[in-house]
Amino acid sequence: MADATVVWEAYVPLKPLGGGKAMAHIGQATWSAYDAVTNELPTKLAEIKTALLTPATYTESAAAGVQVMFCDRTIASGAVTIERKVTGDTTGNGVVDTFNFMLIGRVT
Repeated sequence: MADATVVWEAYVPLKPLGGGKAMAHIGQATWSAYDAVTNELPTKLAEIKTALLTPATYTESAAAGVQVMFCDRTIASGAVTIERKVTGDTTGNGVVDTFNFMLIGRVT
């Protein structure tokens, strides 16, 4: 499985509630290929509590398909598996292949 390419990212510390350090990992990335349904998103988080994945550009005709994204809560080897309902932009212009992400989790 290929890695998504991170365009920009930031790690923002959050006020800890309970044990461990709460952290937000935010940024923008692109899928490895327009026809990829599953990619790995590199992260330094050890555990994910919340994940938000949204397309960088909204396309009404794709709202029920390519723009439906989600990710696992399990992190393996410094990356989390992300998926989308259908493949991306078949026109090749790459617009719907760029997505924004916000992962909230803990750093141990």
